[in-house]
Amino acid sequence: MDHNTDYQLANLQKRELKLRAQRHDILISDPEKALDMILGAPSPATLIQSFPDQDLYYLMHKIGPYDFIPVLSMARSDQWEYILDVEVWDNDRLHTGIMTKTLDVLFQAAPERLLRWIIKEKPDFLEFYLFKNMTIAIREHDEFPPEDFDDYITIDDKFYFRFPDRPELMDEAEDFFPENNEEASELIEKMLKKLAEMDLSVFHGLLLETCAVLTSETEEEQYRLKNLRLAEKGFLPPHEAIGIYQPTKLSSFRKRPENPSFKSESFDPEIPLPPQYFSAFIEGDDLFVSAMKLVGPEFSLQLESELAALINKIISADRIRLREKEDLEKAVLKARDYINLGLEVILKGRLNPELARDAIQEYFLEDIFRTGSRAGIVLKTKAVNWFKQSFLKEKRLPLSFLGETYLGVVGGLFLDRPLYHDNYAAGQLYRNFKSIPDITRTGLLLDQVIALDAVLTKFTVDVSSFEEGILTYKTLLLTLWAKSRLKLPPDLRPIDTRSFKKFFAALFSTPDSEKPGRIQLSDLLIWITETTGMSEADMGKEFQGILSDLIKELETEYSGVDPDKIDPRFIPHFLLKKKKEKG
Repeated sequence: MDHNTDYQLANLQKRELKLRAQRHDILISDPEKALDMILGAPSPATLIQSFPDQDLYYLMHKIGPYDFIPVLSMARSDQWEYILDVEVWDNDRLHTGIMTKTLDVLFQAAPERLLRWIIKEKPDFLEFYLFKNMTIAIREHDEFPPEDFDDYITIDDKFYFRFPDRPELMDEAEDFFPENNEEASELIEKMLKKLAEMDLSVFHGLLLETCAVLTSETEEEQYRLKNLRLAEKGFLPPHEAIGIYQPTKLSSFRKRPENPSFKSESFDPEIPLPPQYFSAFIEGDDLFVSAMKLVGPEFSLQLESELAALINKIISADRIRLREKEDLEKAVLKARDYINLGLEVILKGRLNPELARDAIQEYFLEDIFRTGSRAGIVLKTKAVNWFKQSFLKEKRLPLSFLGETYLGVVGGLFLDRPLYHDNYAAGQLYRNFKSIPDITRTGLLLDQVIALDAVLTKFTVDVSSFEEGILTYKTLLLTLWAKSRLKLPPDLRPIDTRSFKKFFAALFSTPDSEKPGRIQLSDLLIWITETTGMSEADMGKEFQGILSDLIKELETEYSGVDPDKIDPRFIPHFLLKKKKEKG
């Protein structure tokens, strides 16, 4: 008897692993090929119903909801319910526009089955949707139809319904779907006619109950039930899931149990295998991806479960609205990048895949993720603390005062979830921190901003005197320098072009033809020390680096310009009076 049981269990395990391999191949395939692989399978219904809810939802958006209708027609009802749970909510409010889109897809997939399931399992959900989109009137048997019943629709000459374009029946989120009124009315009419064909008494009961719906109470209860269902899949409420970003030091890591025995032969086939939708994004040559390739199959299921749970927490904590496959990709990439950064921190910059694999086998992915999160949060905290006492805040200057690069860096750190300013190097203005060089570069630039700010606080300047042009730290320093040498008032009013030409002519005058501009431009540092009372050592190497870059920039831009031909429009480093156009 035991032998037979073991044999049956082995067959079930073999079947599940075969289905898992099929699902993985589908998930990483192109949309058209993935759909063909599903529908062309020997038992498509068995394959579809074996998909974890999250994998099926990802595929729906990857392939396209309407192209996915044949697949949804064979999906389980609880897979439908998951799609509704993650698709139709806008925070804690039901989004009736997306309800229409989603119900329409499911209705086209299996109209009778959808109606039987939703009326039996989720009647309040359907009644809420109907109440938000239609009005209902009931005619007694001895009454004549009123004159204003002309725009009502009736199936049995007793229950009448219509879809008025009235503000109280419109959801505030309908702005996203301006055509939704017509779509909703068409869908509801088709659903009600189909329901009347199936069972007229159920049709009557549904409309009677819809008339008595208390929308706020119904929505609150549906929200509670939805949260319970999603919590079972790892989607914690946002206020709990946000703990995933809690900074963690290596000394407080939880270690995995010693000698774990995660064997592929020992899993229970009755327990669903973890989702794999993220597998298509665990690619590349970074440390985490390289380490994952070295993990044995006996441990991969455990890691897939951990990664899925981690991604679910990110989705909840970041309040990501799952509308498109890109929304899921965003959460997956954040998990991958932060884990990679965490591994680099743990290994102190040693990019060794074997050591990274050992770290993954020793520590939980969630703790490694938190280590990566900590690196960004440390920089964010430093930036926030600096800004509280900064020259910018004191003078009420915008971050654009710092110039494009520093604005990008500081702006990224000021986000709720700090991001790395990539400046489109890889096609994006901002992306996740994912390596120690990202942290190092950002930290160096932040130190330069703080050093610059420390020098600026030593200046006595009336920012309100700024009238025209673009005010940045460069234009402030250079304009005040020019005014000082021209014996003009130390304010930020634009300099007259004629006066500026004298300064500009002297700026690059030098007897040394091999080093044009070096002697006069070094006067900038002398002026700053005179004005602030700070020595070069007091300013620090960070500020001296900024000043050196600024001097090189001036040399590159203007050393070959004829002072008699300067045009204020093309001298953005100084605040100059613009020529008034004749007209």
